[in-house]
Amino acid sequence: MSIYSKTCLNFTNRGTLILNKIYGVVKLSNFIRISIFLLIAATEGLAENFTTPIHSTNQYTNQVLMYRPYTNTAVIQEDQHITMSISQSNIFQKSTNLLADFGLTTLDFIYTVPLTKNCEFSFEYPFYYVSRGFLDKPLDFVHTTLGITTTRENQGHIDNQLTYRVTNKIAKKNPYFASGNTQIEIKYLLYNKKKLSFAMNAGIKIPLGKPSDGFTNGKVDYMYGIALQKEYHSVAWVANAVLTYNGERRLSQEIVSKRVRYFFFLANQFSLKSLLPLTFFDRWKFLFAYQYLSAPYESQDKKFSSYSHFLQFALRNYLDKERYLELFFNQNTIPRNNEADVTFGLTYHF
Repeated sequence: MSIYSKTCLNFTNRGTLILNKIYGVVKLSNFIRISIFLLIAATEGLAENFTTPIHSTNQYTNQVLMYRPYTNTAVIQEDQHITMSISQSNIFQKSTNLLADFGLTTLDFIYTVPLTKNCEFSFEYPFYYVSRGFLDKPLDFVHTTLGITTTRENQGHIDNQLTYRVTNKIAKKNPYFASGNTQIEIKYLLYNKKKLSFAMNAGIKIPLGKPSDGFTNGKVDYMYGIALQKEYHSVAWVANAVLTYNGERRLSQEIVSKRVRYFFFLANQFSLKSLLPLTFFDRWKFLFAYQYLSAPYESQDKKFSSYSHFLQFALRNYLDKERYLELFFNQNTIPRNNEADVTFGLTYHF
């Protein structure tokens, strides 16, 4: 066993003890611990380089109304590309100042073009549809089966209803469409040698839509980030560190948006054929990622002032060298505030 695997196993054991204390009612079995270790071992031996991570993020409204960074590689694509994705999220958050119980459909459009061999430009625009959704009962079944008790069970949500109330700023009971915010980014490659790439990126968010819809703060926001990509022990990792500077969003005297937020992303990919050696899987890839998002608001209400941990998984089928279809699944974890329950979607890149 390599030093890398031993370190990951020790980290997994410590993480299991922490999770057991935090969850209380959720006991991670030996089967889950072994599965985590096998995934780490597979990652060490089978991971490979890639240029396009999973393009999705926490779809909760408290997150998307400000600048919403995505995982970014440290390499420049050779040709221009368009990426389109559609996803469905289930949301339930409840407190004295908030009741968010609805389904969210997101249509996302991204255009990326290399300006030089070291510089890349991207443009993004999302569009939203708020509805009663259809994921409540499946989620209840999963939670019951796994013995997980969440806010949904503790605070008595109503299946497939639409209620979105935030202080006296937002009050919605019927399905509606809403515009997201346009984001424009520039990425510049600074270093690319010895299996190590380093890039910097900056972006601006142009507010569109109405603040009363819940998907914009009505202010211009800015983003500054770095991306590091490194091949180590046959593993190609992508890591991002991001800061955003956001315009003020005041929901009440006690709930005010943070002007500065920070994010951390970690992503990887490996060939599915390495696990299932069949010709059918030649063009299939498995991707996963982790995201940390700092709190969007200053408040005593944890439903606004809590950070988020976020896991992503995807299966990608390359139709040819430039085009792929991708199925992705996003799962938010502890502390389960400021986040959608789950998100799943389909991406087409060409």
